[in-house]
Amino acid sequence: MSRRIKKALYPLLAAVVTAAAAGAFCLFSSEPAENGRALIYFTETNNTEGIVNTEVTRSVSAFRKAVTDEELLTSAGAASGLSAKELKASLSVERLGISSGAEIILRGLPSPSEAPIILINIIYLAEQSEDIPPFEVISYYDKPTAPHIPYIPIAVSAGLAAGLVCFLFMAASGSESPRHYRPEKADTENDYHYALTMQEYIEDACRSSVNLGELPLSAPEGLEKSGYKKAAKQLISASGSTPPRIIAIAPDFRTSGGDISPATKITAYLACALAENGHRTAVMDCCLQKPETARFFKITPKGSLADIVSGSCTVWDALTINARKGVDIIADSKSVPSPMAVFSSPAYEQLIEYLSAQYDVILLCAPKAWDCSEWELVTKCCTGIVTVCGEESMHPDTAKGILGFKKGFTALCSVKKPQKEN
Repeated sequence: MSRRIKKALYPLLAAVVTAAAAGAFCLFSSEPAENGRALIYFTETNNTEGIVNTEVTRSVSAFRKAVTDEELLTSAGAASGLSAKELKASLSVERLGISSGAEIILRGLPSPSEAPIILINIIYLAEQSEDIPPFEVISYYDKPTAPHIPYIPIAVSAGLAAGLVCFLFMAASGSESPRHYRPEKADTENDYHYALTMQEYIEDACRSSVNLGELPLSAPEGLEKSGYKKAAKQLISASGSTPPRIIAIAPDFRTSGGDISPATKITAYLACALAENGHRTAVMDCCLQKPETARFFKITPKGSLADIVSGSCTVWDALTINARKGVDIIADSKSVPSPMAVFSSPAYEQLIEYLSAQYDVILLCAPKAWDCSEWELVTKCCTGIVTVCGEESMHPDTAKGILGFKKGFTALCSVKKPQKEN
């Protein structure tokens, strides 16, 4: 979907959803519509010098108690076909301001036209009651004057406001440089030249790297048919004939959720392919904030990279020997809160130097390429870097990193989409 269509569609969708939500809220939160009211005046309280507030309150309470009596309500609602329970739910008695009167109000009747008859019946029956202080009727029935809540204007206003906010937000976010730079149909000549320049920049980075091709995230037909053995041979060829070969493998994109990162899977399969090709191979999980290698290989290590650097365990205690045929692993299942402290320690360089004498190839399962504070520290001993690209175009920062990496070779591979079954 193009950005221009999104700019029109998303605000419209936000306006419709918000208008519907506002209308529903007004409808369900508002009180039932008033059907009518009658006004009475307590005569004895009125003739008393210095009207006492509590006397009026008592008179109103006595009137309310009498008119909500089940027998009275049954008689009052008989002609309208309403039960005492239904009528009681619609009836309320409230004090009339600061005067010594009261209001009898009906709300939410099934048949609003019955309100005058019901109110007259209630007042007539109340006049017969001995429990109510004497009163006079000011008005037997008044039509409701308070307007209904204007649901439609409120809903439309809320919808327009939400649509406008969404449009302004998209306009503001669209003014920033997008995450990926894939040439699209440009609005202006300047936009077109800018997109073209970025694409050429990315293509230069691709040309300077070894292309390992598309690699699947599983190898059900074996490493040979899945292309991993060929990719492993290309890695060895690019890294030269003499060890050490210390290669960082990192994604060009961030992953979320609990799934294993594609870069972790590709690192694992490349390690197995290198081992099958006869190279002594070790894998070290350097994604300390989100370690996944141990979970993917289904192992429970006794120590980790952080433990080795801190001196709480030895290299050979932390190494899982032959986790897969010919592949040894240093990994952990716990996250480390401060990776910088691990990779900035001299013990990290000493560990890499020690392992270089023991293995032909060391694969570092690294965080997102050129995009974290510890990246330079992780890769300072590397002789090569493999960037795993996703379905989108390469990020310009990755291209910049590839073109600026002078310590050794760079290689690229992409995640192969699984084929759909017919």
